[in-house]
Amino acid sequence: MVQALLTRTARADDPAPMTRNDYSIEFYQGPLIAPIRVTGLAGAYTAYAEGVEGTASNASAPAVREPFSHKWFDYDISAGISFPGAFAGSDFDNRGRRGNTGTTQFSDFLYVNLGLQLQFGGLGMAVTSDLQQFKLTPATETDPGLTLQTNRSHIVAAYGFWGNQVSLGLGLRVVALQISQTGQFVPGRTLVSMLGAAPEVGALYKPDGAPFRVGATLRAPVSAGPRGESATTRDNDGVERADKFILPAKIVQPWEAELGVALQAGPRPLNPAWLNPHEQEAPVRDAIAEARTRREREHEAKLAAAPPNRRRELERTIAEQEDAVRRIEDMRLEAESERLLAQRRARYANWPREKILMVASVLFTGPSDDSVDVGSFLDQKKEPFGRNVTVMPRFAIEAEPVHDRVRGRIGAYLEPSRFPEGNARQHLTCGADIKLFPFDAWGLIGATTWRISFAVDLAPRYTNWGVGIGAWH
Repeated sequence: MVQALLTRTARADDPAPMTRNDYSIEFYQGPLIAPIRVTGLAGAYTAYAEGVEGTASNASAPAVREPFSHKWFDYDISAGISFPGAFAGSDFDNRGRRGNTGTTQFSDFLYVNLGLQLQFGGLGMAVTSDLQQFKLTPATETDPGLTLQTNRSHIVAAYGFWGNQVSLGLGLRVVALQISQTGQFVPGRTLVSMLGAAPEVGALYKPDGAPFRVGATLRAPVSAGPRGESATTRDNDGVERADKFILPAKIVQPWEAELGVALQAGPRPLNPAWLNPHEQEAPVRDAIAEARTRREREHEAKLAAAPPNRRRELERTIAEQEDAVRRIEDMRLEAESERLLAQRRARYANWPREKILMVASVLFTGPSDDSVDVGSFLDQKKEPFGRNVTVMPRFAIEAEPVHDRVRGRIGAYLEPSRFPEGNARQHLTCGADIKLFPFDAWGLIGATTWRISFAVDLAPRYTNWGVGIGAWH
């Protein structure tokens, strides 16, 4: 969520100035601020939900096994950087005509996302964090500027049932917001900050061999009282202030519900059955365990029948023989594991690459009572914001126009306005992955072929672009 701060000309219908602490700041993100691939797909990722990038879109994503996940334990990492509102004239909170009646004062935008995902068979866990920072007003020699920092984190655990065909996830959505005074010639301080958390749940259905997926996620509202510095004051009327700002009673992020579908055309399978290495290796493991149990009983019988004066020597002989047999069995199991791993990799490598992936979703965002946006907080005016449920439809297509070299995507979404008189605006997104070269980081990781990715989001009065790096599959 990033809010535009505009110097607006006075009008007869200007909202009333704030006089009490009886309002909330709504932490709402209208334009899509997300990892690179998710941005290129216009945010319609709820039903695809693969990789650590899917965690913010669907809480069940950590349990989803990707087609190239061949081992019982697997991991995924992601990192990206983008520059939302990188050009002058941006209208982040979609004020429309009111957003164009003055001079934009915010600048120095930065968005960074990091994520880590660990998978153990059907169990998956993930932590992702999105940091946004930008200046609301510039600092001068006499007045400090204002900087807004927001952080959204997801801490999620999920499990895949029925051979990973159904995934269910549960976790926490953690939201932090801070507005600070900063300046070179004047001391800075935190005016207001908020830290809150609420549960989120997600589900994904992807039947083996089917060319479709269905996903859904629900995020409870996050609410927390603001925390100002000790320098906050309370006047005779009981109104709490930080510097010249009347503080809100709380900061909120409304509930969200999203439904999505994914459909893939072409010879490449969308939902290949995931082959669990432990299940594939189970016959060999079970046979070895049974043979060891049988030998143990035989050894006990031999020792019981042996004369007492020969038992110690017999124990030593049996132990040496058993150790040699177990080494052979371990080598057999290792060889079988390697054979099955090579088989799974060959199965993946032999799939055709031709595909057209189509994804769509609808995001519902709940209302907030007595809320304003950050721009209204800075103006200290009670302009209504987020009073009704808003709906954001999303759609995108992904394909591989250059075989095994370039993967491209294009999409669109309709951003609603949270202002009562605002109008929705259309966004066009696009992006691509470009295959680079193998690199094992000087032996620190396995041999990996890397890719560079980029995404662009274009809309009236708004532009966002970003780059990232990851593994090519």
